[in-house]
Amino acid sequence: MADETNEPIRRGRGLRISVPPAQDAVETPPASESIVRGRGLRLSTAATAQTATVRTANGPLHYMRIGEGPPLIAIHGFGASSCLWRDVLSGLADIRTGYAIDLPGCGESPARGAAPTLATLADEVIAFADALGLRRFDLIGHALGAGVAAVVAATRPARVGHLILTSFGVRATTPDVLALALSRTPFDIFLGLARPAINTWAGWALGTPLTNQLMAAWLLAGPPADPARWDAYLADHARADGRMYVTMQTMPADPTLKSRLQMIKAPVLLIGGQEDRIIRPTEVRAAAALIASAKVEFIPACGHLPPIEHPVECQRLVREALAG
Repeated sequence: MADETNEPIRRGRGLRISVPPAQDAVETPPASESIVRGRGLRLSTAATAQTATVRTANGPLHYMRIGEGPPLIAIHGFGASSCLWRDVLSGLADIRTGYAIDLPGCGESPARGAAPTLATLADEVIAFADALGLRRFDLIGHALGAGVAAVVAATRPARVGHLILTSFGVRATTPDVLALALSRTPFDIFLGLARPAINTWAGWALGTPLTNQLMAAWLLAGPPADPARWDAYLADHARADGRMYVTMQTMPADPTLKSRLQMIKAPVLLIGGQEDRIIRPTEVRAAAALIASAKVEFIPACGHLPPIEHPVECQRLVREALAG
């Protein structure tokens, strides 16, 4: 049984009558799932976020749904959850049905037995879309999630309309990254077995003011638009599957990913933070150079987390890209 809750989101849309979802956005979970639909005539002062868990071919995936219109699937990066996209999807609720996924081992989605790779995470996204009957959709991803989105667009071009890659780039292969990529198995085994202890320690560490300040200095260029969203981001990190970190670390120099970027046919927008210390502007431009139809936009005074630092500007850029 799907567990769905309604949470208020700030943004008014006035009086409306609920209508059936667009054809491509029809949700058709297995018979064991139950997803609330019609809401009838009502006075609405805020977009509504619905959360549910759907059973896919690979296992359960938790997700958040906001808005009405053609489907837009949003994929978070390492350590985050669907909560990362809440403000951006809320701002697009009048033109898209946003589906923000909790990748396996993040948020409310259980980890899988095998270590995550870009290919297996891309399969999770396709399995999610198949489970909900989303035949064609737009995609947006952040950091690791952007890499996953790029693989989906490259390998399933008929399924993807527009592609937005946020805080994503590539760099030349370095010896340390190559060594980690080739020998990640023991790291994955350790991180999998030690996950309960690691998450307990991380929960304590990320709850301290010092760690909060260090993470903010590393990831942000200024204060978050909503401090509660930043706190939720840190809380998500404390329970994330550490094996995702290995995938994230090896991704920017992954030669397979670079070849995938050259296969993308969908129109692509890359959004970067002008002050991002993790994925620098030069690396964003390097990724764009590999994609035939890519455009690049940088948000001033922004670090690695545009959806948290500048959600309004981020959703404006996404809206323009989806209209193109």
